[in-house]
Amino acid sequence: MGVATLHIQLNNKVVQAYQSSSPESREKLQKLIALLVQEFTESTPQSLLSLMEEMGQEAATKGLTESVLESLLQDE
Repeated sequence: MGVATLHIQLNNKVVQAYQSSSPESREKLQKLIALLVQEFTESTPQSLLSLMEEMGQEAATKGLTESVLESLLQDE
């Protein structure tokens, strides 16, 4: 399987965190992103909604509320 480069837009904080991470961390992140994109493209609408629901529940468990999310989105 070949390797290609994908250019995506991310907020500045994410880019800075990625750029300041170690080469090992970058490699792990690249693999994680590849898996997420693959799962997204192979998922059915129902499984995608289920995945989004799980992600929302996990974010809420970790303290991400609607007001915190709004604040983060307004920062951009």
